[in-house]
Amino acid sequence: MEIARIENKGTVIYFQTKPDAVFEAILEEALLSEMTEVKNLAADGAIDSWEGLYPESSSAFGPYTAIRLMAQLLAATRDASVYHLLDVHWSVLYECLQNFCATHNDLVEDDPQGSRAIGAFRIGRVDGEAIVTIYFWDTDFLLRPMSSDWHTLEHDEFDEEPVDEGTQEPSEDPVGDAVSPLEMVEDADWIVPEAGAFFRTGSIEYPDTKE
Repeated sequence: MEIARIENKGTVIYFQTKPDAVFEAILEEALLSEMTEVKNLAADGAIDSWEGLYPESSSAFGPYTAIRLMAQLLAATRDASVYHLLDVHWSVLYECLQNFCATHNDLVEDDPQGSRAIGAFRIGRVDGEAIVTIYFWDTDFLLRPMSSDWHTLEHDEFDEEPVDEGTQEPSEDPVGDAVSPLEMVEDADWIVPEAGAFFRTGSIEYPDTKE
């Protein structure tokens, strides 16, 4: 499917480069699938797996806080405004995308077509590091302590799912008051790529920057 014929849904996380429709699809599926994966790890008490897959995040908070942050990122992609991210969001998003790309690439190797459906696209190998280079402003958040960003986050024990205090049932709001609201961007000064710059007719890999 030719990317030039697809209108972006309007991903409104303030990336370095304005996302194209393919990255929007990858981003949404990554957040949804990793939210499920992290919740399953927490429910199973798989602390070693959680720490292995999310070394940066797990050093600062528990899995349910990570789920809240991913839910906040997912909500931001469906909003009409553009939002700045804090270091804590970039860290979770970075690990989320890297884990999703690794899983996707493993599944692609076993697929007869060498690709999988992501949204409206059939996509083969996804280069997670290339995505970071194109869309992330930098990776300095991996070097900075997250304390300035996550000091307002509610600490959650590994095996304690957040509950609604009124009903004592699992919370229906995955974000709640645990994370700070995102700051709006008044004038997004991002790189706007040409249509098909990273995925064109006949492409299967993403990003595909070959001439």
